[in-house]
Amino acid sequence: MSTTEESSNQPIQLVTTPERVRATFRIYHPDLDPDSLTARFDVKPSVAWRRNDDEYGWRKRPGHRAPSGGWLLSSRLAIKSNDAISHIDWLLDQLSGRAGLVKELQREGYMIDVVVGWHAASWNTTPALTPTIMRRLANFNLPVWFDVYLYDGEGDPEA
Repeated sequence: MSTTEESSNQPIQLVTTPERVRATFRIYHPDLDPDSLTARFDVKPSVAWRRNDDEYGWRKRPGHRAPSGGWLLSSRLAIKSNDAISHIDWLLDQLSGRAGLVKELQREGYMIDVVVGWHAASWNTTPALTPTIMRRLANFNLPVWFDVYLYDGEGDPEA
């Protein structure tokens, strides 16, 4: 969304949409076996690792051992929209019919959530959730949180 305000006879363009959005379904557990979870979900993760793997996560940092196993499914490459709901919808579509599995893993002590990365060059922007997407998340018993990055317009949000 953009709006224009007049100031000193010069129009000022206020951009209130994010620069970049992505959503990630995340599973963590000390004893997580990525191959087993991939088989159980019948979905290939975007990235996965075992506890004590030398290189893990999105940014590989050799010499840092993984404190826990992880299995992440991201909308990053699948959805080009900057609409958070589109990203969450895509994740939940990938997990369709697997709410029982998610709840079973939660009972077994797996930490499972959805995180939405929200990168914006304006402080006057925020993601919002609709009742429909909140119901879909609730059906999976999934908490969602927003990792918000605000840039002053001079910084590079891709850095």
